[in-house]
Amino acid sequence: MKLSETIRSRRGMLGMSQEQLADALGVTAAAVSKWENSLSLPDMTLLPTLARLLETDPNTLLGFAAEPSRSEISELLNRLHTIYQEKGLDAALDLARRKLREYPASALLQLNLAITLDGLTASWPECRSELLPEILTLYEKAAASADESVSRQAKGMLVMRYRDAGRYAEAQAILSEMPGPVMPGKEQLQAALYCSQGQWAEAGRVTESWLLISVAALVQALTTLVEVAVAEGRREDAADLARKGRQMLDLMGYPPYLGIHLELLAALKRRHKDQALELLRQLSDAAKQPVSAPVMRPFFCHLPEKPDGGQQAAQIYRTMFAQLIRQADTDPDMAFLRGDPAFEAWLARERAACSSD
Repeated sequence: MKLSETIRSRRGMLGMSQEQLADALGVTAAAVSKWENSLSLPDMTLLPTLARLLETDPNTLLGFAAEPSRSEISELLNRLHTIYQEKGLDAALDLARRKLREYPASALLQLNLAITLDGLTASWPECRSELLPEILTLYEKAAASADESVSRQAKGMLVMRYRDAGRYAEAQAILSEMPGPVMPGKEQLQAALYCSQGQWAEAGRVTESWLLISVAALVQALTTLVEVAVAEGRREDAADLARKGRQMLDLMGYPPYLGIHLELLAALKRRHKDQALELLRQLSDAAKQPVSAPVMRPFFCHLPEKPDGGQQAAQIYRTMFAQLIRQADTDPDMAFLRGDPAFEAWLARERAACSSD
């Protein structure tokens, strides 16, 4: 917010007239009017007193903020995805680095940008290896945050990235220091408090936000259990876990891509050729579905819908599918399919379709 807007806004909130503010500062009402209309600026020596009178601090008065708001971060992440799609990774990186210079102490921004860059580089191994040290540094800075939720999430990401890099001792050191789950959690307690006061919409919003995160955690848990079941020789258990996970996501109105992907993982791990080929075809169809917002009611009817949320989701699925196609020749889980005529014909069609988009 500009200095002129801050003065006008704070004065109005405090019910103070221009004359009253001018008298307290020893200036004329005309001078205050000029400040509020961006025609002139207050003398530097008046800023500390002006800030106290407006019940704020000089940094806020001058428009300096250590933290961007959550809505600003959300808008930035949307812009990054758009720029990445339209202009490429370098342009997206440039914007991310400029924002980090603007807010060098914001752990929330560091975390969100690290996660976003992590995702954007997932399908580009050569870029990822070059940028991974920068991404890890962002996670490490966010992990040191005094904000427990930011720190916990950043540490969780660090554990995974250290594990991927074979840095097992560092991953274990972080994991050993992390507290276990506390039940009931803050979100559940907050929802119960809202319910007690009859604030039903607020209770719904908090609970749905928690449920959204919980479902993502459940899908990750199912993915791990599928891998465990296959490794232990429980092939039918792996298939059953994936099938029931897909049914759960379908019942909750999630886009079909997510459930199909979970079931495909089980089929690939089990090396079940016919089922894997059928699920790949289903995945291809799901990635090409017309753009539409996910129908996730009644589970998530209190969360605001983004006007372009459906389009963004569809683009993410198309990107994920394109990544799968690119890695089909090197993915060890798909090695048993390579050379199969049906798989090779399907792969050739999909690569031709991707190159024509």
